[in-house]
Amino acid sequence: MAGTVSLSGIGGSGLDTQGLVSALVNVERQGQTALQSKLTATNSSISNLSSVSSLLAKLKSASDALDTAAEVGSYKASSSGAAIVASASGLATPGKYSLTVEKLAKEQRTYSNSISSVGTAMNQAGTLRLGVGTGDPKDITVATTDTIDDVIGKINSAGLRISASSFFDGSSYRIQLRGMDTGEANAVAITELGTSFGFDVPENTVQKAQDAKLQLDGFSIKSSTNQVTGAIRGVTLALTAESATPVTVAVDNDPDSLKTKLNTLVDTYNQVISKVKELAGSGGNKPRDAMLAGDSTLRSITQRLSSALQTQIGSGQYSTLGSVGLALDRSGKLSLDATKFDKAVAADSATVTKLFSGVDGGAQGVMDVVSSAVDAFTRTGTGLLATRSDSLTSSVKRYQTRIDREDVRINRYAEMLRKQFTAMDTKVSGYNSQASYLSQNL
Repeated sequence: MAGTVSLSGIGGSGLDTQGLVSALVNVERQGQTALQSKLTATNSSISNLSSVSSLLAKLKSASDALDTAAEVGSYKASSSGAAIVASASGLATPGKYSLTVEKLAKEQRTYSNSISSVGTAMNQAGTLRLGVGTGDPKDITVATTDTIDDVIGKINSAGLRISASSFFDGSSYRIQLRGMDTGEANAVAITELGTSFGFDVPENTVQKAQDAKLQLDGFSIKSSTNQVTGAIRGVTLALTAESATPVTVAVDNDPDSLKTKLNTLVDTYNQVISKVKELAGSGGNKPRDAMLAGDSTLRSITQRLSSALQTQIGSGQYSTLGSVGLALDRSGKLSLDATKFDKAVAADSATVTKLFSGVDGGAQGVMDVVSSAVDAFTRTGTGLLATRSDSLTSSVKRYQTRIDREDVRINRYAEMLRKQFTAMDTKVSGYNSQASYLSQNL
């Protein structure tokens, strides 16, 4: 914007030239002021579209949380003992099991013989050949000048699933070699060629690599890790200790967990609809954003999302969200009838799951359709909201360019007026002086 025009005020002409110039310049600024108002309104609309996009992103997260069978299926697992921590996914099925942890999975730990100093050369020369399980071994070259830390560094940088560190017992040091993975298949093989660290001494292996072993209702199960999956479908068993007495693991339905996800979906969907109606106007209510009043992009959001939620999946009693208690009311808002939903899940949970998630790797469910509809609006660069926002941003740039040009023109106009009024004041002042002189002589 142009700066304040500074003139002398009331000069020789007796006129308030500064006030005149300010008034004339303000008249010229009327067009620029209108452009500035348009620019401000357009920036506000861009911000409002961004808020809609953010709400749609939340809706996508809520729908994506229900687009697989594991996410829709809702089960909880419990354990009667601390030796096993059980957790269930949506792929689980109700059941009860008795388990006994006979062994925990462990990694191998092997130590060297005692070493007197940590910072001096160990006078060892040769090769440490290290391997894990059936993998190809690697040779670690040891020089006579190497210290404990030098050897540890070489082992740790070899790229093996072996970790080397040192241990001090108060009088001497030992190097520890530790397998980074549990299970018999990850046993560490150590061969010394020319060195005499003592890694190959049987007594120096204080812990051998072993598999976890447990009994499930009398059946033996082995696992290379203490996170046992697959033994009970959809359940992870985290083994924490050996158990002398059986631990009971129970898997039960957990409808409340699923309803929490559904309520999140309902809330985020309604937030989107409320924001769109607030900005564009609805039901005779005045739009908060005049520029977006009746906007076709915003209208299409409500239309496409509503259509997506009413998608029919398959046939039968539970083929739509409305049939399981998730329905749109007359105002376009989504609501959950918990009683109706619980009844549907109790009657045919498999069909209800497919309604939401479809078939993993196959046919779509309603949540896939909703997610795709949201993508059409929020996709970076090509989404409908992004395209609309880009169009408004282009308008902002045009407005700003015109405003800047008006600044230049108005500044020139103000400078011209200043010069003209200054020249006029000078002439009038000269005329006044001559008149005074003549008056005195006459």
